[in-house]
Amino acid sequence: MRLTKNERTFLTTLSGIANKLLDTPNARDKDGAEKRMRRSAADVTKLKREIRLARRKKVPVRQIAEQLGLTTSYIYQLDK
Repeated sequence: MRLTKNERTFLTTLSGIANKLLDTPNARDKDGAEKRMRRSAADVTKLKREIRLARRKKVPVRQIAEQLGLTTSYIYQLDK
């Protein structure tokens, strides 16, 4: 199967774009290079207790998230 000049140009451009996309690091790789892990029920209860204590002291959620290494959305989910 022979390709025309326009088709070859299109394929080289497409492969160049694909290589650029594959070579760029993802934003997630910068922050969370470690693998995700599941927490045990005991760990979750400890986290909930710490979150409740901090919330009673009027500590901002963003500060709690930084201290515990969690996201703010996860803290709101555990707070319920």
